[in-house]
Amino acid sequence: MSIKRIRAVDRALLVIEVLSQSGSCSLTELRQKTGLDNAGILRILGTMIDRGWVRQLIVEKRYEMSHSLGDILGAEARAHPMAEIAVPILLELRQNPYSLPSDLCAIRGFGQFEIIESTRLRGPMAPGRTGLGLQPSLFQSAHGRVILAHMSDEMREKHIKPFLNRARKEDISWYNSGRLDAELEITRKRGYGIREKLYWEPPFDESPPIGAIAVPIITRDGIHGSLSLLWLEEHLSADTVLRSGLLERLKASACDISTKLSEGSIPAPD
Repeated sequence: MSIKRIRAVDRALLVIEVLSQSGSCSLTELRQKTGLDNAGILRILGTMIDRGWVRQLIVEKRYEMSHSLGDILGAEARAHPMAEIAVPILLELRQNPYSLPSDLCAIRGFGQFEIIESTRLRGPMAPGRTGLGLQPSLFQSAHGRVILAHMSDEMREKHIKPFLNRARKEDISWYNSGRLDAELEITRKRGYGIREKLYWEPPFDESPPIGAIAVPIITRDGIHGSLSLLWLEEHLSADTVLRSGLLERLKASACDISTKLSEGSIPAPD
């Protein structure tokens, strides 16, 4: 006796297979890879979002499998847990007097920090290019400095050596200048990281100069990453941002993420 197949389930499983193999996809990419029409894909995605199987990134509107499915589909097939936790916090943080966006940075591996979520929406006071997937410099970025500053000496060395093995010549030159220890001490005392002047400027990036400050995301078992605020330097100065009280809001948002990580029993990276 032939068992009747359920075509709708087959289509949904096809979408899951594509997402689990690709990491994240836009609606266009899903249409190209599955051969399904947009309306059908959106119905499938809406159902899976409601069931907690899929999430949609804030800015790029790409889709990826939820972190909770990692044990079933494999670690590379799902979202970073901190990204899922942070979404409502990042959206609330963006409701500030200047509508400044944020980048959420996670420790992905030794010597590898990565922007895993961002609210860089286009606007007159905000950087227009998304930061998703960027790997900030450990030495010259606000993220890299504040994360390194809150690591133990032993853990810091485990990150510095692998980073130097693949670093740009500008990072190697900066490290060889011997300024790192002093910069990290200043960062610890100040409570936030700032980026090196002219870091990630043309010819590396054609967008207008960006200012940034970043604070650590820490739980009892260690540091998970960092959270930043960004602005176009032609519109705002760091002093203006700091005087506005946004540093306190940034720290409070990082604390909220830390609390959620602890409540979810999500450990800090080794």
